[in-house]
Amino acid sequence: MSRAARLAPWLAAAAGLAFSLAAFHPGYLTYDSALQWLQARHGEYSDIHPPAMAMLWRQFDRLGLGPGAMLAWHALLYWGGLALLFAALPLKPWLRALAVLLVGLWPASLGLLPHIWKDIPTAAGFVIALALLRWDCERPHPGWRLGALAALLFACLMRHNAIAGAAPLLLWLVWREFRLQRPQQPTRWPTLALLTLGLAISLQALALLPARADSVRRVTAPWSVVALWDMAAVSLHEQRLVFPDGFADPTLSLDELREDFWPSANAPVFYREKLFHSFDRDYDDAQVAALRHAWLRLPLDYPRAYFAHRARLLWLLFGGNQAAVADHLVLQPGITPMGDNPPLEPNRSALNRWLQARLDALIDTPFFAGWLYLLAVLALAAVAWRRRRDDLPATLALAAAASAVAYVLPLAVLSGSAEFRYLNWLVLAALLLPFLLWPSTKPWARWTLRPGVRRSEGREVREEK
Repeated sequence: MSRAARLAPWLAAAAGLAFSLAAFHPGYLTYDSALQWLQARHGEYSDIHPPAMAMLWRQFDRLGLGPGAMLAWHALLYWGGLALLFAALPLKPWLRALAVLLVGLWPASLGLLPHIWKDIPTAAGFVIALALLRWDCERPHPGWRLGALAALLFACLMRHNAIAGAAPLLLWLVWREFRLQRPQQPTRWPTLALLTLGLAISLQALALLPARADSVRRVTAPWSVVALWDMAAVSLHEQRLVFPDGFADPTLSLDELREDFWPSANAPVFYREKLFHSFDRDYDDAQVAALRHAWLRLPLDYPRAYFAHRARLLWLLFGGNQAAVADHLVLQPGITPMGDNPPLEPNRSALNRWLQARLDALIDTPFFAGWLYLLAVLALAAVAWRRRRDDLPATLALAAAASAVAYVLPLAVLSGSAEFRYLNWLVLAALLLPFLLWPSTKPWARWTLRPGVRRSEGREVREEK
């Protein structure tokens, strides 16, 4: 392959990176972003958000680079991951470059990119891990697999729930290592599952290390904002308050709760400051236990109300009724001031105004309908499943589809809002899977199951009868 052919996806990614920075620099700061910047500037963190991102931000801020450096870092991960993946695929050079731009400029993924959210580097970490594992299909080497493991650790450092999405890729990595080391032995799935579980626990333990730093404030029950919101939904359905003693102001009425409650987001129910979550006040052990017990009892004591509330949230999250979801839960272009954060001049270029207007106009269209991406992932997973015995890349595509679905599954019970950014990895996976299913041209990445013969790592192995 010529040098120009090898550089094609990287040149396309470089063009996409330049375009993104020109259109969006210094990025968009929502409430969460502004809070993390404030923490980074003062070197005082909380574990409400994984502190690793704010700690890195602090290093950029010390250089006087501000939020714009974080945007550039996220964009570099995003476009670099796409280039690394498509460089591994056996496509024509022009098709590699076109695919990088097609995925990178897709409205649902490009629209999220300028927001300085932890969701962006998390998804980029998954893409980079996937790219390195795809390279390993083409050119087996432990360096690719170790690099993928590091990329998955990075993703877990960015988001608390990333380990759910990492688990299927970890299983594929363990299986791949087993097949390389013992090609003639049958796959022992219970053993591989135990190894994957141990690896996932180790990865999550490493990802939690930054939260143990002395500069990190530990919130006693960060899940309290979801628990109290779930209880608010049940209270409205049951027509009586079901909060444990001490977690709601005695003057709180059902009418006030009904006025504040949003089916698509938990934040408004706390604006009146009559529900007491742990972000603003620390709970003692007895309060944590009481709230946890009451929360876990909801599906048992009020199953109809609880599951209706959770089903409604998933319906809204996946775009079942896009008109019922506020636009700012999809895209939030703008800069939120907070504390003593320096004033930040937003991007008001002609390119930004033109591009953002068109992205905003697509919010209520299928481009931002999560159900469409979920169906695409499931359909492509079915294709990968049918091809899993004939092609190694198909097994990796199956693992990628499982990763995307596993990543969004915890949202069914843990999500506190229908924010589209939670589906970022699902969107990227849906866009990447058709290309991941592209068969490899390398003989060791393909095998056939003929009677008595199987192919493993480039050599035929005669099976014992």
